[in-house]
Amino acid sequence: MKSWHTIFASIFARKSTWKSSFDAGCQAFQNRQFALAETKFRESLGEIISKKAGYEGRFSNLICLGVSLRAQERSDEAELLFREALSLRKNGLTVGAEDIVYALKEFGLCLYDLGKLSEAEDSLKEALDLYPQITTADPEDIADCEFILARTLILQSYFSEALPMLEKALQHFEKSSADRSLEIADALHCQAIAWNRTGNFDLAENGLLKAIPLQEKIHGKDSIQVSRCITELAAAILSQERYQDAETVFTQSITCLDRLGKSKSTDYADSLSGLAACLRFLKRHAQAEAYYLQALKIYEECPDSDYNDIATMLTQLAVCYSEKEEFDTAERLLKRAIIIIEKALGKEHSAVSEVLFNLANCYSFQNRYIDAVPLYQRALDISQAVFGQDHPDIAPKLTGLAYCYQLQDQYPQAKTLYKKALAIYEKIPAPVEDELADNLIGLANCYIETGDHNSAKPLYERALRCKQNKFDPRDQDLVSRIETLLKQLEQSTV
Repeated sequence: MKSWHTIFASIFARKSTWKSSFDAGCQAFQNRQFALAETKFRESLGEIISKKAGYEGRFSNLICLGVSLRAQERSDEAELLFREALSLRKNGLTVGAEDIVYALKEFGLCLYDLGKLSEAEDSLKEALDLYPQITTADPEDIADCEFILARTLILQSYFSEALPMLEKALQHFEKSSADRSLEIADALHCQAIAWNRTGNFDLAENGLLKAIPLQEKIHGKDSIQVSRCITELAAAILSQERYQDAETVFTQSITCLDRLGKSKSTDYADSLSGLAACLRFLKRHAQAEAYYLQALKIYEECPDSDYNDIATMLTQLAVCYSEKEEFDTAERLLKRAIIIIEKALGKEHSAVSEVLFNLANCYSFQNRYIDAVPLYQRALDISQAVFGQDHPDIAPKLTGLAYCYQLQDQYPQAKTLYKKALAIYEKIPAPVEDELADNLIGLANCYIETGDHNSAKPLYERALRCKQNKFDPRDQDLVSRIETLLKQLEQSTV
């Protein structure tokens, strides 16, 4: 981002009648003597206030003093100064576009540091809206503002909105005559996070394969930045159902964190959780359980973790226990996760929907369909209210609810739900093949139960292709059953 000593110098050139203390503050900041700069700006501000000078001088001093404090990692104090400066506009102060843009941007950065993301977003967006009024605006400075805003959006889970800003910022960084490799590496990492969360796993993987060498060159192979990129890469690979490859990459991240002495950090727990998920999908449940428990212990003890880390880990561990048919333990963990999430986020948050869905699955696995149905329905209602009717997250919930109706011989309701879910899956560029196959088999079974063999046959064939595409030996029994069914259907039509 454009250095603030350059901005200070520009401000001073326009305010040459100010006292020498302001000039001294600018010079100290340029020399990175932030404590001295703070002292001088306070002296200048004191003189302006004592002489009851106009708001213009007070605005510039407040902003410069705030920047000096933020440079000393005193963002909580800086926030108050930025707010005071920006409030002067309400008292009739007319501020030049360049001054107000820099003030808004620095205020946004300050709020970002303090975790006040919604306010930071508003301030940064206002700054970007004003940039066109500055004829001498530096495109790279605009790119920096876009990048920080994108990071703010990502932390608020607004991934789709962040992606176009990251793309524009990257274009500026890559064309820059200056060395922007650090910003390029960070932007590629952020972009991959957004792609992973929006289902573009191949794009995330390709971006991280570019980011990791840059991070290694800048920070060294054993660095937290490299480890985080490797973990995100492993997550992208895991989401593409390449479980053995993902296991290898998660192990690399854990090894890196061990060398860094980060075995008690949330980064370590994140990697353990991902590795556990790989092992669970590979049906190595005992190993998966051990890693999940280790990750949960770190999240519960680490001050950097939050309710979401703990609730997510409880949910994943519960799924592992469900697959091991240890349903009582799974149910207990899921109920604990629901309490944590509802207390933190409210009863209608999308995160609540996911835990309810897993608890419903737990009941369904035990043939407790009467208990499962209201949980599936509530999970579905929450997701539809948050995401809309056709979001990919809706499809598994529709399928789960349909399965419960099917097992209670309520075939019309089941078929309607299966069809709604299938319509959503068919709009997803790369649906999870296991989920799609489950839906197809469920709907086909409904047709079989109601005597409509002709409608069932193409659904079984599609499900078989999903399973065969994966070449997963664990699916062989299911594949054999589908093949047998298809032969029986073929013979019945002869």
